[in-house]
Amino acid sequence: MDAKITKKRLAHLLSYDWVKIIALAVGVIILWSLVFNMTATRITPAQQFSVMNYYCNNSFSNAFHNIYDSALDGKDKVFSYEVIEGTTNDLVSAGDEWGTLLQARASIEEGDVIFVPDIADVDSEYTTNPETNEPIYTYTYVESFLRGYVGMIYELSGEDGYFSRLETLLNGYYHGDYANGELDTQKVEKDFCDRVERNKDKRFKKEEEIERGVQDEIARIKKYRDAYIEFNAYLSEGIIEFNRVKIVWGDGEYDYIEGDYGLNLCPDERKMNKLKNYLSYTTVSLDEKGNQKDRTITAKDMNVLFFNFDGVESSFEYESLLFVNKLISLSRSEE
Repeated sequence: MDAKITKKRLAHLLSYDWVKIIALAVGVIILWSLVFNMTATRITPAQQFSVMNYYCNNSFSNAFHNIYDSALDGKDKVFSYEVIEGTTNDLVSAGDEWGTLLQARASIEEGDVIFVPDIADVDSEYTTNPETNEPIYTYTYVESFLRGYVGMIYELSGEDGYFSRLETLLNGYYHGDYANGELDTQKVEKDFCDRVERNKDKRFKKEEEIERGVQDEIARIKKYRDAYIEFNAYLSEGIIEFNRVKIVWGDGEYDYIEGDYGLNLCPDERKMNKLKNYLSYTTVSLDEKGNQKDRTITAKDMNVLFFNFDGVESSFEYESLLFVNKLISLSRSEE
């Protein structure tokens, strides 16, 4: 049998079977793509740390980006081993589309913290007196944001609040006394191995990988403990404070939720005078004729709010505290 490939035979093949050849090639590409996507290791929500900047602020400064980048990697790394990637969502840059961008990010549960100033929202609606129809209350930016997203934000205090849950977690590893107890490394190891098995974590297959992972996990729990102690010191010194927010609907008499949803990073500018180097907004004062008199860049009453998304395992939600503590430490006034 003459099976020699000639130009004539090749041309004949291509002229009649080119559709089949293209279909086969496309099929191979699709199959390869499916196999790759199904077997590739995907980054988990806990491995990505995302910060948001509310639309009324100035854009994140270069100094902010510098400390954020160093928190993710290098000798100044703040986060635990679990965080390997970071993103910033600066709603300021979205212009009039900031609301659409915020909704899009919230819909896919992307976000760990958002920075929002607790000052009068110039774009907000008013709560009105039903008898006179006169405005009786103006929302702040924090309140306006929470009216739409309170279900996605942690309350910071209370029995089921962010910090109460952290304290419960730590007490579970420090024999009931996170401040003075000794770390139960056996429990840390057991919980770590259980999580690796439950999540089928491909990073920890070999024995040496598991051993290294256990040591990283011990370091993570210690980081959380140190961060919580540091945070409580900032709180007791009045450097920061919880912001109790009343989220009002309707006339506010019955339709409201109240809780410590915000953490005020700058209740007193004298104690946090460097925060505006990283996060800020601009205020404008007018003279008696309504003309602009002064423009001031400030971080007074800048709040940070902590997202509460189901996609992140509860024990990893305290990476947010590690970053916030770093920001506070760099923003404090010189003694």
